[in-house]
This record gives sequence, structure tokens and C-alpha cells, in this order.
Amino acid sequence: MFSPLAHDDPDQLGAYHLIARLGSGGMGTVYLGRSDTGRVAALKTMHARIAADPVFRTRFRLETDAARVIGGEHGARVFDAGLGHETPWLATEYLIGPPLDDAVRLGGPLPERAVRAVGARLCAALAQLHDSEVVHRDLKPSNIMVTADGPKVIDFGIARALGDDRLTRAGSAAGTPAFMSPEQAAGEEHTPAGDVFALAGVLVHATTGRGPFGVGQAADLLYRVRYAEPDLTGVPAGLAAVLGPCFAKDPRQRPTTGELRARLGGAEQDFADCLPEPVLVDIARRAAGVWRAEPHRLPPPAGHGLPGTEPDGTPAGVSRRRLLSVGAGSALGVAAAGAGAWALLGRRGGGTPVRPAPTGSARPAWDLRWQVVAEYTDQPPVPPAPLLLDRLVVVGESVGVKGLDPASGKSLWADPGVYFGHLTVTDGRRIHALDYTAHEAGPLSVRPVGLADGRPGDPFLELKDFNGGLYGTQLLCASGTAVYAVGGRGPQPADRLGTNAFRKGQTWHLLALDLDARKKLWDVPLPARPAGNERLHFLAAQVSGERLVLVQQSAEGATRLVVRDTGTGRQLWSRPLDSGQPAFDRAHLALDDRHVYPSAGGLLALALDDGEVAWRYGKGAPGAAYSPPAVQDGVVYAVESGRGVVAVDAGSGAPRWTEKGGGATTADLGAPPVVGIAYVYRRASSRLAAVALADGGTSRPVNAAAAARYFAHPASRRLIALGGSYAAGYPLL
Repeated sequence: MFSPLAHDDPDQLGAYHLIARLGSGGMGTVYLGRSDTGRVAALKTMHARIAADPVFRTRFRLETDAARVIGGEHGARVFDAGLGHETPWLATEYLIGPPLDDAVRLGGPLPERAVRAVGARLCAALAQLHDSEVVHRDLKPSNIMVTADGPKVIDFGIARALGDDRLTRAGSAAGTPAFMSPEQAAGEEHTPAGDVFALAGVLVHATTGRGPFGVGQAADLLYRVRYAEPDLTGVPAGLAAVLGPCFAKDPRQRPTTGELRARLGGAEQDFADCLPEPVLVDIARRAAGVWRAEPHRLPPPAGHGLPGTEPDGTPAGVSRRRLLSVGAGSALGVAAAGAGAWALLGRRGGGTPVRPAPTGSARPAWDLRWQVVAEYTDQPPVPPAPLLLDRLVVVGESVGVKGLDPASGKSLWADPGVYFGHLTVTDGRRIHALDYTAHEAGPLSVRPVGLADGRPGDPFLELKDFNGGLYGTQLLCASGTAVYAVGGRGPQPADRLGTNAFRKGQTWHLLALDLDARKKLWDVPLPARPAGNERLHFLAAQVSGERLVLVQQSAEGATRLVVRDTGTGRQLWSRPLDSGQPAFDRAHLALDDRHVYPSAGGLLALALDDGEVAWRYGKGAPGAAYSPPAVQDGVVYAVESGRGVVAVDAGSGAPRWTEKGGGATTADLGAPPVVGIAYVYRRASSRLAAVALADGGTSRPVNAAAAARYFAHPASRRLIALGGSYAAGYPLL
């Protein structure tokens, strides 16, 4: 819950002595502090490098004003602020409880009684804001804290006065796509009616565990918010009748906060009695953690300041991951009188994932080298992997996308307007992206992405007989001059199905595109998808020599390993990937110039040419399970249940070594090991573990979060980590 102070963090802000870091983001750092009188507070301060910018200072002042307007009943009380300080700071109440999205993940969708109670109290909170002529503009589940006293509204980073558009880029849609109003998605004025639209979406999420406009890329969500009807499946009929009018596309047709509050009822209920038991237990756990926190500060590295303790700056208009207040007051008897804090935390309650380092004059070899905010939506089953080039790493998904120097984490460019995920690929030298700026029917267009600025260039190739705006369009992989894609023909969805689904009448093809010759090499028809189906045709793709290796997914979710000839598209062979693992765990691909090593069915090698089993590793215990494998320099590595990392000769399947020492029982089988220079890394239950590459020597812990996904970047000697809301770089040893 807390991270140690950096060596150059201040000792005190105002009357508060700093104890720990609660989190850090693009705008600033948030600390836990205590005053001499014993009051616990959270203190947010701006990064020094942006504090001189009058636009950022104005945003910080407006955020403070909005927090004061909402007050302690519906938000976190403001205790003190140093707005005229060289680096402005803000001290607020520390609300104790999870954000609403975490509460739903923890205890499941809330019962109707609880949802009505949440909604009625949030109506009162918004009414208080609107009476002061302030609109929130970013109401979403992660910006609502669930405390035992009631829901609290937080994160006023993009709140503003009605009619004031000076801090918003013309025509931009500031906010979170899944919970925007139609007018906000169009870059138009966001009035109190827009907050009502967002509140209704929040209540649908609380009731069902999903948003009213589905999942997908930000561009898809913005389109559906503007033109599609909300999906209220699973919302109780009485509640659906109340929320339905809130989704009117015309803001004049939506109820006011007062009208919605009256229709919801539930305001007089004891809020704690409405909450599921797991949420109440989590509130108590968080309360206890506040009082156990003790001051701890990391030592400075030898000879220079610690780099990377502040995430990279995020330009105005780009949404930040999460600015939370975590607050006091609990019917369970765990209230901390006057406790309070603002915390810029990770998606799943983590905060900055920097763990205490050993004391000493020099930084440990395993320690964090840099960390930046990197935003991903909460929607995809697996966030997209970073794009790795020799001197560039691209992180982020649809907002806050950044190109970074992999060695230092320095931002080379940010917010380029390119949507990543299944729409962008690299061949290691260049980046290619689909033109996804238009949502009306248009040609399938592939553009280069500038390595220096991240901006899309003029199209390499346009296929006018394919509709590039259809859901299901994918860029799969790139190799040399060829890019492999999925393209569709047929109608553009404009009805209740939204755009995040296939539609009857569409036909789909696997395409090979020669970007230098600017022509299509070949296309292969793909199976039709039923109307409303959301499963993409392919989950992974790689090229080895003259072989295109694909993990193909059926409409029902079954997966197959398919290998095609890169020159003609002819299928050479296919094989089912039978496994109890989730589909995205089966989607990892490991291959060399002879074999493909599938992520299902045990640890084995299949010949690339014909799919025959070249070898099967059988040294494990009967029924042993394996992680997805990794292959490098003629050796296949995988994590075996109960044994840890095993190394196998890629040509013969003969065992090389098995991980030595303890700790293998905590090994995570959901991710492939990552091969470094002297070590191979695997995830464990609490942190990353490094195993000697030469002989499997005793594993040692690395000060890195186990929940992140890791990628080797040998050119910079960095191990790249992707968490829910951050990217980080560690030494690749």
C-alpha cells in the first residue's frame, strides 16, 4: 500500500512530516504525512519540472477549488494547501476504502439495494458541484471511493467551471471514453447533464461489472457512446427503467441530479449495511495499514541522484490513470479521526510499485532504473505488449501513448494520436499502424509511424475494397517489407450491437501486404463470425523464414496453431491448442527457424514445415503443468509446476538443467520466462525471481512486482515491466 520515500523527497510539507509515498504520476507525487498533533493526511505536490508552467498551476488550483467544493461529506476534506509555494501542494483527508471498480472485482456486482444507495449519494455529490457551477467531466468507477460512510467522489484533475474551455484543447474529448457523454466524446461543451450520463454508466458498472457501451479501443467506445444504445442486460428491470433516460443522446432529455436521486431512493439507508462482506473486510484492512506505516527513505545512489523516481510528464489533455482519495470514517470502528489522503495509484490498488531497497551507498544491481505512467484501459483481457525497437520502446494503449528511451525511460514523444493494441506492429526497424481516425466506412489504410515523434504519416497502402473501420480489423505482425493483417468487407455497424462486434453480412480475409511495392500479395478467406460475436480471428502471429505462424481463434473460443506459407498464404498445417488455460495464455508464441513451441499440451516442439512432434519433454512429474515457453540461442525455457524453470535443448528436447534451490512452488505458470543475459526471469507469488542462465543456480528475488508483465530489451540491457498503469525499466542481467 505504501512505498518508501525517495532520497530527494522533501521531509515536510506545511505542518506534515512525510512518512511514505502513496503514488506518483504525470502531474505529481502523493505522500502520506502526519502532523505534530497526530493528524494523518495525504499530500499531493506537483513535479518541479512542470510547476513553473502557468497552465499546470492553474489546473492544480482548480483541482483544489473543486475538492473544497465537494467537501468532506461527498469527497475528501481539504486540510491545507500551499498553492503559492514554488512547488504547489495540497493536503486532504485520507479516505479508507477501495475504488468502486476494485470493490466490484473484490465482492462481485453490487446488489440493487447498494447500487441505489450509491447512486442517490452520488447524485447529492454532483448536485453540490453543479450548484457551484463546476462539472466533474471524468466520473467513472475508479474515481469513486467506497467507504463505510458512503461513496466519495474524487479526482478533479479535469473538472472545470461551466463554460470555461480555456484549459481544453479545441475539439478534444478529455475524459475516459467508456464513461463519457456523447457531447463530451464529440469535443463539445460538457454540462451537468454530461455528469448524469456518466453517473448512469457508473451505476451500470456497479450492477453488472461492465460498462454500458462494452469494451474495446477508445475509438470504438467513443463511437458507441455517440451513436449506439447502452447495453442494460443484467440490470434489474426497475433500475433499468430509472437509468435508461439518463442515456439520452440529447442532454436536454436527461433527468437532473435531483430527479434521478428521487427515482433511485435509497438515500436514507445505512450505507455500510448495503456493502458485501469482502468489501467491508477490505476497508478494515486498509484502515489498519495506515497506522502501521513507519517512515522509510531510500539511500541516494553513489555519485548522482536517483533517476526515474518521478514518472514522465503527461501533457495537458491526456487523462491520468487514477487520482484517488482514500478516506476516513468507518461504522466498523476502524475510523481514523481526521485521516485523509490523495493517492495516484495503480489500476488494482497498487500505487508506485517501487519496493524498499537494501541500505548501502550504492543502488543494488537489481534495482529500478526508471518508471513512467503508461495508461491502458480496464477492458482488454490482456493489455497490448510494448513495441520494442533498438532505441525506442512504445508503451500505452489508446491514451497517453509514449515513445521512450529504453535505457533511461526519457520520453521521446507522447500522445501521438495512434491507437495501439491490435492496430499497430513493428518489424524491429519500423512501426506500422492502421488508419483508425475515421469511424465511417473507408478503405483499409496502413500508415508508417514516425520514430521521432510518433505521428502517423501518409499511407503506404490503401485497400479500397476493404472497410478499414470495422471491428475485427487487425494488424498481426510485420517482417521485412511484408505486413500481415485481417481485413473485412461489409456494412458498418450502427445499431444496438455497437461497433465492438461482428455483424451479419461481413466477410473476412487474412491479408499479406507488401508495403514497399504498395500492393496486396495475397488474401485468404476466414470463417464467418455470427452477428454480435466479439472474438477476434487471431490472438498472436509471428514470422520465421518463409512460415507465418498464427494462433487462430474460432467464434466459440477454441484456439488452433496454424502455419502458412508467407509467399502464397497456403495453409501448411494446423493443430488444436487444447488446454484448460485461458485463451490468451495459449496465445504466447515461441519459435525458431526449425520449430514452434506451443503454449498448450505440455512442453514440446513441432516441426515448422509439417507440424509433426519433433520432441516432447517428459522429465516432469506425471500431470506436470508448464508455463508458455521461451526460446533463445538453441535452448527452450519454461516454468514447470513444483520445479521452477527447466531448460531443454531446442533441437533434441534433452534436459539441460532444472532450477535449483527453493521457492519453485510459488512459480507463476501464467507467463513465459524472460531470458536475459546471465539470468532467466520468472514470476513468483510475491515478486520476480532470477535464475542463473548457465546452470539454473539458486534463484534470487528481484525488487520488482510479480503482477507485472516483463519483456527483455537486450539492446539497452533493460528488463521492461508493464503494470496496470505504469511501465518501468530494470537492469537486464
